[in-house]
Amino acid sequence: MTAGTREAHLGSVPAWLDGEPAVDERMLTLAHRVARRAAGRSRRARAEAGKSVVLVLSTVDTSGPAAVPGGRDARAKVLAALQARLGARVDRRRLDSAAREAVLLDELALLPPRQRYALWATALQHRSVAEVAAATGWSPAQVARLLRAALRTVAAHAQL
Repeated sequence: MTAGTREAHLGSVPAWLDGEPAVDERMLTLAHRVARRAAGRSRRARAEAGKSVVLVLSTVDTSGPAAVPGGRDARAKVLAALQARLGARVDRRRLDSAAREAVLLDELALLPPRQRYALWATALQHRSVAEVAAATGWSPAQVARLLRAALRTVAAHAQL
């Protein structure tokens, strides 16, 4: 990420945009996001989901060497364990939707920094290519190429 990118949006850029987080951190975030979204608004359901996250992560080994680059094999194990643990307790459609969203955000975290920023700024912050180019000092063509590459990569790897 260029210095101009960080200065242009100081405070609004998540810390995970600066580097690739560790597999363990990503799996904790993924499991927490899925459990919270799947549980809904009930305090009791969220508390149960939180316990499920702890139990699932204690049973799945995410620290070993990854067989698939980026720890995607660990992600598949965590999602399978979460779906087995939460499947009977929460609405299946809500659980599947939460899992898809978490996988997409996990894939975003695995992108190279410039692609990650381009996709994050346009898709999640709803900024135009011109706005991203102005904020970063990149040309609009560079932003468009980075965005296409990011979308292609996420589409190829975002599998449940």
